[in-house]
Amino acid sequence: MASLDEEGNSAAAAKVKELYYDILNCKGTKQTYAESDNEEEERKHAKKLNKRRAKELRKQQKKLKMADKRFETGADSDEDIPFFMQDASIKAAQKERALEKMLAAKAAKKAAKAAKKGKKRKRSSSSSSSSDDSSDSSSGKKKKVKKKDDKKKK
Repeated sequence: MASLDEEGNSAAAAKVKELYYDILNCKGTKQTYAESDNEEEERKHAKKLNKRRAKELRKQQKKLKMADKRFETGADSDEDIPFFMQDASIKAAQKERALEKMLAAKAAKKAAKAAKKGKKRKRSSSSSSSSDDSSDSSSGKKKKVKKKDDKKKK
């Protein structure tokens, strides 16, 4: 067997080294990149990438501004915590806040409906000729309440 030094100095080893360095320096590959031929495509691609980058930056800046506003108002920022860092207590608090929002929205809807009904009733009572009719209707309500109370007592 020949030693490594002898193999490294042989003609085959010299050819292998030459090919190795040619590959590293990209010499003699199948196709060399012609910059002048592809300038237009490169320009289009760069423009497309820049647009995408600008869009992502705008999104990121918008998120940061929203987070700053929430921080300034003192609102809870559990939403800012990444998903994998949220524990059960944070998730429970988020669910509770969502439920409270939903109930508040329902209450607001009911209040709006009641206000609408009240306006309709006022319109119908204002169109009546005497104020005695409206006082009778309110006393009729009182009578109904009294009847219900009487039934509960029995």
